[in-house]
Amino acid sequence: MRKLLFSLVIICNALIVHAQWPEFNQAHPVSCQWPSYNYNSQGFFENVFLIDTVSNFYDGYLLFGRGILCHPDSCINYSRNFSAKCNSNGDLLWWKRYDNTEIDENEQWFNWAYGNFGGMIRNHNNHIVSIFSRYVIGEYFNDYLINMDYQGQILNQYLLDSSIEIHAMSCLIEDFSDSSYVVCGWHMDSLDVITNTEPDAFIMKIDSLGGRIWQRDYINTFGSYTVSKAIDGGFWLCANTPSVGECSDGFFANTDFVLIKTDENGIEQSRIVFGGSCGGERVSVYEYEEDKVILFGRMTSQDFSISPYTGYFFSALIEQLNNNQLSTLSDVKHYSPSFWGTFVDFMPQIDGTFVLTGDNVVPSNWTDFSANYEKLNGFILKLNQQRDSVWCRNYSYYDNIPTHPEAFGFAEHHILDSKPTPDGGFICCGYIKQQPQDPNPHLQTPWIFKVDSMGCLEPGCQYVNVEEIVVGLENTISVFPNPARDQVKLNFNFPENYVPNNQNEIVIIDMQGREVLRENIFLFASSSNTIEINISSLSAGMYTLHWLSNNAWLDSSKIMVE
Repeated sequence: MRKLLFSLVIICNALIVHAQWPEFNQAHPVSCQWPSYNYNSQGFFENVFLIDTVSNFYDGYLLFGRGILCHPDSCINYSRNFSAKCNSNGDLLWWKRYDNTEIDENEQWFNWAYGNFGGMIRNHNNHIVSIFSRYVIGEYFNDYLINMDYQGQILNQYLLDSSIEIHAMSCLIEDFSDSSYVVCGWHMDSLDVITNTEPDAFIMKIDSLGGRIWQRDYINTFGSYTVSKAIDGGFWLCANTPSVGECSDGFFANTDFVLIKTDENGIEQSRIVFGGSCGGERVSVYEYEEDKVILFGRMTSQDFSISPYTGYFFSALIEQLNNNQLSTLSDVKHYSPSFWGTFVDFMPQIDGTFVLTGDNVVPSNWTDFSANYEKLNGFILKLNQQRDSVWCRNYSYYDNIPTHPEAFGFAEHHILDSKPTPDGGFICCGYIKQQPQDPNPHLQTPWIFKVDSMGCLEPGCQYVNVEEIVVGLENTISVFPNPARDQVKLNFNFPENYVPNNQNEIVIIDMQGREVLRENIFLFASSSNTIEINISSLSAGMYTLHWLSNNAWLDSSKIMVE
């Protein structure tokens, strides 16, 4: 009987080991090119929502994006909106395209910026709400407030504006105090349009049917990109100033960041202006106590001379004083420097910590960037309650290593939206912009990936001390025998187009997170490799085996030692 029970335990453990990590998905880049055409699609996921259609049952993600979905030979407006449904493993279930087959329309979620910057939201009725923009050359440019269900079906749409005025919508939030919506962006009235005057940042409050309740424009601004509800009923608006002179590159205009605090009717109470060397600032606000906010974002800086767009990611404190004036920046904290990158989002956590997401290029040699062929990777940055960095992970997809990076550069991996998941992890989406020497040259493909609370695709990556996570190679390794004694064989079943480099190693971690074995391995450029690892020095128990390459994490597997 004891032997039988022991055998059952071994079998169950073996099944667990071979199952690897089924709860963690791979990335699934997919082209939004329609099958009947042969053209270069340009698509991206810009919003992702966790879908829970049945109580306590998690059934995947609903995504929204935009791409060139119209054949260039048959239309002038190539851009079309779409939605997609992925299951909990990231597998694509369906696409839904939004356009009028009889009219050549350019369509997008919003019409100025990617929709995730304060954009598409889930309202109190569990509908997806967005601004839907349609443009027909020489005929009209219309903006609609739309409601969609979890199947991507448009339930209703309400015309917001069809006048000669231009409202460039860039953000949307729900005001839960009265179930209305608040929109921000930039605005040109009819006179501005006629005289070609620079636009102003605006806030517009609309009811659930798209009716305008009020609108406020703000002088000495150029545009706005996020708005948030203040505890006192007012609003915090993140915007930019008009041009404050030439950028240091002598070509682009420089703008500064401006934070505006308003009352509940959008009337400005105060503002504070600051900026870097070349514009490009992007900041979001988190009000942690009434009249006290934390700014999270990216700032360009004159401290770096290698590029006019070089800067850093940062956070800082701002307080609204009794006279309504905003204080100057205090307790400024700098995180990763950035040669080029974008701040996307921050997510306050239940325990008082914060998570920042975006994409970034960090050269290995700040004094001579021309000597570096660096990648633009997505990133997730974890901060503690004091806003100090705890860890940072960078994400790229395996299928994007060019033959000659010094000539063409690496593929760019952009994150455009991120959301927390019920297990404490995060789901991210965006697009991969491939370079001429990539396997799919010039293709811009949507991608989505899921990580745990430590930023790992599979549990335990934090123990091997790497920052870069390569997406899409999960479950490449199979281990046998398992359980094992003295020797274990690893079979590497590479996906199509993957060619391993000559910098590979295996690291084995015990259940206490301690490294117990590290060994260099050589992998051949073939679809399958089998190597043998001596584990005779390991005590009986469960371990995690990690595959690393060039200081990047690629895959892991559970292993039991008898």
